[in-house]
Amino acid sequence: MTFLMGWAILGVGTLAAAIPIVIHLLHRQRTTPIRWGAMQFLLESPLQSKRRKKVEHWLLMAARVAALLLLGWALSRPLVQSSHYNPLAGKAPVDIAVVVDHSLSTGRRSGDHTVFDEERGAVQQVVSAMRRGDTLSVILAEHQPRSLAAVPASARDVPGLLQALAHLKPGLTDCSIPQAIDSARAFLDHGRHARKLVIVASDEQKTNWQIGQTSAWSLATTGPADRPSARLPVHTLPISADNSASDVAIGDIGIEPHLVGINRPIQITSSINNIASKDVSGINIHLTIDGQDAGPPMHLERLGVGQSSTIHFDHTFSLAGSHWIRIWTDLVDALPADNSSVASVQVWQKLPVLIIDGQLTSAGSFSASQFLAAAMQPVDLHSTAPTLIQPKIVSAADSSAEKLDDYDVVVLNDVAQLPPDVEGKLLDYADGGHGVWVILGPRSQESFITQALGPGRARLTRLSLKGSSPINASTPPALVIRSAANPMIAMIAASERNALVGAVVKQWWPVVPNDGDDQTVLATADGQPLVFEHPVGGNGGRVIVWATSADAAWNNWPAMPNFVPLVNETIYHACAPQTSLQAQGSVPAGGAISWSGPANPAVQSVSITLPDGSIERDRAATYRNGHWEFQYPNTFLPGLYQMRFAPTGVPQPAYFGVGIDRRELDPATLTVKDHQWLHDNRFADEVSLDQLPSLIAQNDRGSELWKWLAVFVLGSLVLETVLTWRMVSLQKSVNVMASHSAHPSEKRPVI
Repeated sequence: MTFLMGWAILGVGTLAAAIPIVIHLLHRQRTTPIRWGAMQFLLESPLQSKRRKKVEHWLLMAARVAALLLLGWALSRPLVQSSHYNPLAGKAPVDIAVVVDHSLSTGRRSGDHTVFDEERGAVQQVVSAMRRGDTLSVILAEHQPRSLAAVPASARDVPGLLQALAHLKPGLTDCSIPQAIDSARAFLDHGRHARKLVIVASDEQKTNWQIGQTSAWSLATTGPADRPSARLPVHTLPISADNSASDVAIGDIGIEPHLVGINRPIQITSSINNIASKDVSGINIHLTIDGQDAGPPMHLERLGVGQSSTIHFDHTFSLAGSHWIRIWTDLVDALPADNSSVASVQVWQKLPVLIIDGQLTSAGSFSASQFLAAAMQPVDLHSTAPTLIQPKIVSAADSSAEKLDDYDVVVLNDVAQLPPDVEGKLLDYADGGHGVWVILGPRSQESFITQALGPGRARLTRLSLKGSSPINASTPPALVIRSAANPMIAMIAASERNALVGAVVKQWWPVVPNDGDDQTVLATADGQPLVFEHPVGGNGGRVIVWATSADAAWNNWPAMPNFVPLVNETIYHACAPQTSLQAQGSVPAGGAISWSGPANPAVQSVSITLPDGSIERDRAATYRNGHWEFQYPNTFLPGLYQMRFAPTGVPQPAYFGVGIDRRELDPATLTVKDHQWLHDNRFADEVSLDQLPSLIAQNDRGSELWKWLAVFVLGSLVLETVLTWRMVSLQKSVNVMASHSAHPSEKRPVI
């Protein structure tokens, strides 16, 4: 940018120098001689005076042209390279930018110090080699590059810059070296010197250097294609970590089951990996819940090179709400940043479920739904013991009185017909992101299936009915799991080789899903669907259909050991759109964290405390689909994020854990071939610490001519002033002589 601006100023100055010439030519008019009486006195002037006047006129024009031309040249700040034949050779000050790699990998140890400590030492050596007039900028290469000062620091401002750098800890994010160099180039464009220099202090971890990305490096060193500048000289200063030190890394935290309730045992898992070149022994691994130790540490005797071990902790939460989990080791190794991992978990107080039974009235025991209720809440329904799933059973006739939004899942169990208003509310309920579970049985009617589930007025699904009555198999068919990864059956299928051993189905409705997005989970051996799900709307709502009953009338499923987990996992999956907004475990670095809360009280603002302790205040939440939502995308800093809300009536704080960028654990560094690619493309050349003084001194070799040109501009202006004064004086003399000739003031003698 400075390069182009210099040429532009020089061009403008050259055009301005033509102005005096144009004015001179315009004033050269042909004159018509007129003889008059006093001419004889003027003709007596010596011819030499006339010629001197003409010469001075040309000198005046030359002085004016030179002043404008030299001014434009001086403003363009030309530089003469030093050589044996340059009599003006001297010290040309330079704008220096040091790009300091501030990514997570620079926290590795190099001897008794970290790589980042060595990088700070390199900046100090640059400062020691600077001369009077040089300026310094420090650009931190993080996920988004940032400068430690608003403008390049002069000699008196450098101590403050070094003090700010000394207070920094090793970074925790990824980085892009070309992007940081591009930031340095844009920053140096505002420097006051013509010479520029960039030094990159880095551990040269390959993932951050974008080797082979010619476009990124061209942008960094020369600027955009439509506004190119002179190529920026870039030198790399490699600082190696100690690869012989031990180094273990704690992996991301997993939580099972994915939906956590109070007093419900969970398993917290992670991994510990030896990523160094030596064995590690005597490792203590701790579990912390909400900042408090959750029991004695786990001890690992030995972990070989390249080995990994899975860690399991069991825990039960007694309080609902948002909690945070940390797994960490107190081992002192090469990289402390990867010795811990943080995750969040939302513990639910209850999951209210509405079961609409096909029974016509509320009188009776709802026998068709007793198996379901017992599986959801395997205690006495009237017990005060806290359980996660809390079912409520009502008859189809009484369902109109229920407010569906008070429930996370609605179950239609062997329903013959529904009130028309309930059918309409069910579609809106599913479209808003809720789950509806439809169980067909002996009381179900063809009209209900076609109107409520098929292409009828409710349109909960797009299934078709291949017959007017249920299928009654004389020989129970074999059952096949069609989608083992589906959350409704994944846990059962993973724990047992054949989760359906002993399962028998004698009757079922011949329903067929017709939507391409439908997923069949369980079917007969000849492909007739028994369990499938259909997505509804764009908010994650879903309708789950069982083509056979849940009360042992048509099958033996309630007597199977897997019936309870099958029912519970189906409920958890049905309410997943509501519960998944509170992410469990670790969010990947750079992934958005999401929060969802109830409609009341209204969320006025959200404040976020970041892992480094900084707070972003007064961010806005969004009200959608009957609840408040908030997303925060800038999660490139790993660790614990805390959300707090106004008003304080909103349950808070909400915790979220973000993992580290695993690419930063890759030990691969730049190779000789990589350095050759940088050199061949004139992007960067390698330099060592002891070469820094000579590298900066090399920029002395040359002279900026603007100071000399300024002297010549001043001399031209002085000459122009003197010549103008002389010509004005001569013109006055001529005017006086002409006046005396035309109007003589003295009397002539009488002869």
